[in-house]
Amino acid sequence: MFSAQSSPQSRRAYSRLAVLLASVAGAVNAMGFVAMGAHASHMSGNMATLGESLAQGRWDTARLPAQLMGLFVAGAFCATGLLDASRHRTRGRHVAALLVEALVLGAVGLGMASMPGTRAPALLWGIAFAMGLQNALVTRVSGAVVRTTHVTGLLTDIGIQLVQMLAWVRDGIRGEGAPGLWRRVRDLPSAVQFERTRLHLGLALAFLAGSTLGPFLFLRHGAVTLVLPCAVLGVLAALDVRLTVKPAPSPAAPGH
Repeated sequence: MFSAQSSPQSRRAYSRLAVLLASVAGAVNAMGFVAMGAHASHMSGNMATLGESLAQGRWDTARLPAQLMGLFVAGAFCATGLLDASRHRTRGRHVAALLVEALVLGAVGLGMASMPGTRAPALLWGIAFAMGLQNALVTRVSGAVVRTTHVTGLLTDIGIQLVQMLAWVRDGIRGEGAPGLWRRVRDLPSAVQFERTRLHLGLALAFLAGSTLGPFLFLRHGAVTLVLPCAVLGVLAALDVRLTVKPAPSPAAPGH
């Protein structure tokens, strides 16, 4: 878990996991929009669309956002169940969730390839399920520090943390003048206090990179582009098998 109590090695491993998953989410979400005209991972937008449709009595347009939200929740439910089932393992604790996401995205890619130009809702359902699964996975892994399927919270945290960074630099130069300013600025990139800031910046940039590269390749090569995020998930699953973690403690018995 990404916390002050975890080892630096574990935090680095989880940071790499989160950054790569953010790039996957950006690519999949953007490709889904290019292919089918909807952002399957943006539940705020889907909730707003649902409300607008209900307010106008447009039941036909209310159906899809409601379905996407339901599938997103189902994906989160699936990931949580898989993680709970493997919580006592010392290796490969996240493999099942990663492979399920890869299989779902692979099925979406096959559907797109077999029906070029289709906007079948079932394909968006698959993307929403995969994104809900991924979001729950990273939420559990990071101790609710990060999300990877949307950036609203990330940008909010970055804004807050930038003020904290400026305050840290300011406090370091009191009574020391220019030498103190230089030391603080020099130490800023490696300061442990801002480890989460670096992670959040990395996640935002990874999501942007995926959102750019995914559609770029999709418009040129079609549905086969989904092989790339599936490959990334496969690599992460293989790396997870190599990462040793302490098993989660068993719940205390009643009365203890």
